[in-house]
Order: sequence, then structure tokens, then C-alpha cells
Amino acid sequence: MQVARGIHHFDTGPFNWYVIEEAGRLTLVDAGFPGHYAAFVKGIASLGRGMRDVEAIVVTHAHADHTGFAERVRLESGAPVFVHEADRDSIGHVLQLPWWGLLSNAWRPYTAGMLGRAIAHGVFTMPTITQARTFRDGDVLDVPGRPHVIHTPGHTDGEVALHMPEPEVLISGDTLVTRDLMSGEAGPPQITHHLLNADDRAALRSLDRIRDLGRVTMLPGHGRPWTGDMAEAVSGAEAIARRRPERLRLAHAG
Repeated sequence: MQVARGIHHFDTGPFNWYVIEEAGRLTLVDAGFPGHYAAFVKGIASLGRGMRDVEAIVVTHAHADHTGFAERVRLESGAPVFVHEADRDSIGHVLQLPWWGLLSNAWRPYTAGMLGRAIAHGVFTMPTITQARTFRDGDVLDVPGRPHVIHTPGHTDGEVALHMPEPEVLISGDTLVTRDLMSGEAGPPQITHHLLNADDRAALRSLDRIRDLGRVTMLPGHGRPWTGDMAEAVSGAEAIARRRPERLRLAHAG
């Protein structure tokens, strides 16, 4: 499904990943789990493209639900994998997920369903990404789509959002999502649950990095696309965070 001009999303449940198409060349942004590889191959074939057209694989952060089939595509296409330098070490290790937050909430139906999907789609049989190139905040990647890197640490140390001024798109990774990954409830842009963040306060502070981007179509790592002014999205996300009971406890604790 084309979700913005030249940007495609393929339905693999709660795990979003995207393909940027420019002049017949492709950039894969994030890579679901290994079991989603078939959807990727079928999806690019529907665009009249094949593995030879893939020029880059960019991951917004090093969690397993974003790196899943990246190594397979790297080996089959020869395209490099790109990741922020702060997640370089993590991307070389399998099973990178916020396990404590997930397993401690496995009693929740939506979280349990996500864990079941992760297992069914190969989280425990993922190949290690053996080669990756790094980028830094402010880099403009010389890949199809030419995304501008905005470092937004918090969910992971190397979390990034990818801004494309034309066609006014922000691939937000897990910097902002539009689905609560504990309840499964769809909603407006929000940071991920504090138990899924490496540093919850940093995740909130990082929102200042994207506040002034203006009007965009935001494509999150989880949930549906959202279109509007990023200042509005950020203010709303901050308000949601303040209302969450766990956030109030953290504030009270200092």
C-alpha cells in the first residue's frame, strides 16, 4: 500500500516497515521479523521490482522487530545495512528487545499476542547482522529517498527518525507511535510505554528534535499513519505522557 508519494507499507500486523521507491531504486526502512521476508519479496514484485533494485536497508533502531530480515536482504541484494552509531553494537546481537517490559506484561492480551507473533515469525531464529554502516545525527543518507537523520534517543540509545522534506514525510520508528503496545489501543502520536524505553525521560526530551518539522505524514513503527503539524503531535504526546499513571509516579518520585 502506498502511504505517501513513493513510500510503501506492507501489512504485517503490528510491526511496520516501509519501502521507499525513487527512480526504480529501493530503500528498505526497518525489516520486521524474519517471517515477514516473503511479504517483502511479494510486495516489491507487485511494484515491478526485485532484489537487484534494493540499494539500502536503513533501520531506525536495533530492536529485533525492526531488524528481522535485514541480514537476508543484505546477503541477497548486496545492499548495505545502515544504523545509528549508538546502536552499532546492539545490531550485531540477536534478541534485542525490551524483554522485561514485554514479559512482565504478557498477561495483557495485546502484549501476549505480539509475543506470539514474534515467536511465530522467527524472533528466536534470527540471523545476526554481520555488517553495518553507521550514520550520525544530521546526516543525509545517499540512498533512495535521501532521508535526513534525526537522532531521538530514549527508546534505544540509537533511535532515529527519518525526515524527507519532499514529500513531507517523517518515518518515526518508535520515537512516536500511534498504537499503545500494552493495550493495543490506536490513538494519536505518543511515545512508547515507559517499560519499553531504555530511558523514558530521554524519549520525552527527544521530542524537541522533531517539534519544528512542520506539516508531515508521520509513518510510525507501530500503528497507523498520521498527518498534521509535528508541533501538535509533540504537544499531544507530552500531554498523554503526563496523564499516564506510571508517568505520574515517576514525576512524584522526582
